[in-house]
Amino acid sequence: MKVNTPLVSITSAIYNTGPRLLDMVKSIFAQTFTDWELILLDDGSTDDSHEIIQSISSPRVRAFTNGQNLGRSVSLNRITTLARGKYIARMDSDDMSGANRLRKQIELMELNPDIDVVGTGVCYLDKFDKPMGHQYALPLHSEICRNPSRTIGLCHGSILGKKTWFEEHRYDESIPFAIDFNLFLHSFDRSKFANVPEPLYYYRLDQSFNLRKQFIDRYISARFLFRYHKNAGRTGQAFLHWCIQYVKFAVTALMFSAGFRRKLIAKRFEKISEADMMFYEQEIYKIKNMELPH
Repeated sequence: MKVNTPLVSITSAIYNTGPRLLDMVKSIFAQTFTDWELILLDDGSTDDSHEIIQSISSPRVRAFTNGQNLGRSVSLNRITTLARGKYIARMDSDDMSGANRLRKQIELMELNPDIDVVGTGVCYLDKFDKPMGHQYALPLHSEICRNPSRTIGLCHGSILGKKTWFEEHRYDESIPFAIDFNLFLHSFDRSKFANVPEPLYYYRLDQSFNLRKQFIDRYISARFLFRYHKNAGRTGQAFLHWCIQYVKFAVTALMFSAGFRRKLIAKRFEKISEADMMFYEQEIYKIKNMELPH
């Protein structure tokens, strides 16, 4: 039997995504680039996510399960070993991709073989899937990694990279959150990152932005930033960046308690023009109304 070897393996680790999962899958079938496989790995969901992925009848979709909840890092490392493509594209199971995402990322990678990982700009959605704002991404590695201890300018759900890069740079399975920041921090100086600037990824920010997640992200980031700088002999920087993470959370908590959650969210994006809003709304409508194979 001939094994399918697509150029791109789109990979998604799933945990209790529920009905949002189908929107993600539809957005992959809507891609203008078609040489892909979609690998879905259920990480011990307790809702109907596993049944949903099993219901998708297509030879281009491969569904797996961990059987229990092992965590996102473990799942993403496992998916890397399952991928058959030259490139691996990450895809969060509760988001959507614009129709031209893969095509534009592949074009950039194929024209620039020195690039290891490429992301895209982002359109942020509210709880009703209405665009709230968008952010154009910085295209160059030097811009993306200008201040790596603060942030690295890649949206993890939007990245596409060489499979060999993901094999060399594995996710830290000892941490449950901030796994993308940790991955990029420990690899940026031995890699070349890039972005397709246009917003080609729909990120459901409103429903995922909460104080508990903010605290865990800051707590874990403080720990690995401290170790990162301490191991490099930068003890002063280690304490500084440890403190910065907790100060950032304190400010976030104060703004939440003062009713400024929406203002915090709005800091992530720019206002959308009327023409762009119409485009985004039409594309989201097309994705949601696609028919999937049964």
